Parts: sequence; structure tokens; C-alpha cells
Amino acid sequence: MTKEQENKLKELVDKYNDILLVSMKLAIAEDLINLMVLNRDDSEFVMKDLFENKEDFYNIIMKEFFIKNSSSVVQELKTMDHYKPKINSKR
Repeated sequence: MTKEQENKLKELVDKYNDILLVSMKLAIAEDLINLMVLNRDDSEFVMKDLFENKEDFYNIIMKEFFIKNSSSVVQELKTMDHYKPKINSKR
């Protein structure tokens, strides 16, 4: 990939970031629901009331998803050749 292509991709991600974030929220929530439906071990969980406040529903899922996965994402970013973020540990 050329530097020009990389820069263009960065611009596009910045331009469409809000839409991409919503898409990601929807995709993760949909996958979670599908897994709950398919996995009979989770059948006791009642989903009918979850959708009364969709924004809370999506936010809880995303918050937990990021808590569970943020360290692996940061680790992956550290190993990328072209992108070396400055990561300040608060620990």
C-alpha cells in the first residue's frame, strides 16, 4: 500500500467514523442476539424487554465488548508496522 492510499483510507475512516461506529454497534448486538438464540444454554434469558430502550441496550453491549477486548486491540495495534500509537498506561 502506498502512503497516499494509506492517507486516503485514514481520511475516509475519519469522514465516516460516526456511521462506522453505529454499524459496529448494530453488528455486535445482532451477533450477540443470534448467539443467544442459537445457544440453548442461554434460553432462560428473556429478551423481549431489552429493546424498550435500544440505545441503552447497544451501549451496554459495546461497553462490555470493549472492556473484554480493549487490551487485545491495543496489543494488535502495537505490532502494526505503519501505525505505532503513543499509549500511555494509567496503571
